[in-house]
Amino acid sequence: MTDKKLPTTIPLFPLTGALLMPEGHLPLNIFEPRYKQMIEMARENDGIIGMIQPSSTNISSSEQENDLFGTAKRGRALYNVGCAGIISDFEENAAGQYFIILSGVRRFKIIRELPMSQLFREAEVNYLDYQHDGNEDDIKAVPKSRFLETINKYFKKTRINVDLTSFEEFNDEELINSMAMNCPFDAAEKQLLIESDRVNQRAELMIKLMDFILGQHNISSENNIH
Repeated sequence: MTDKKLPTTIPLFPLTGALLMPEGHLPLNIFEPRYKQMIEMARENDGIIGMIQPSSTNISSSEQENDLFGTAKRGRALYNVGCAGIISDFEENAAGQYFIILSGVRRFKIIRELPMSQLFREAEVNYLDYQHDGNEDDIKAVPKSRFLETINKYFKKTRINVDLTSFEEFNDEELINSMAMNCPFDAAEKQLLIESDRVNQRAELMIKLMDFILGQHNISSENNIH
């Protein structure tokens, strides 16, 4: 989808910790009325939804007013950078909940949020700073072998079961962005990743974040013992 086809007014789905990146695929379970309406209206139009993180979080063990469940109070401040995704899969279960796959297209910056006319929030956005999204094929500054070695150690340490061979056919941008989405970084760290201008910078930042965790346990991407 080109810039000319991307809508400049999009619905916003604020959700802490849910990172969508270009070339990535984000599964979402939708049950709140405001977001069900958002999905329905998006499907009737261009299928585009803007994933973005709140700049402050409210996380608890309850599903009520909880960022992790998308039930936080309305009107809270948002970060300025998110990613537009297109609904690439949709299912509705017997309970009336929607399960969708949102496929990342391009990052955006919020120009201004629009007055509420629906149950969900909408904003005017632009994509001008991110025209390279979806077209970066090489992480020359960070050897791919080093990145994969680091993330393999990180997954083992954090007990995440991921078969990295399933990513062998991914180009570099798909690989880095998919790993950025799947690694259990905190919300602020994920925001740093989505705001990293180029995929090289994102890969370098991810290695630093992973090395910080590995370094606490005498492991690093350079095999140094501390």
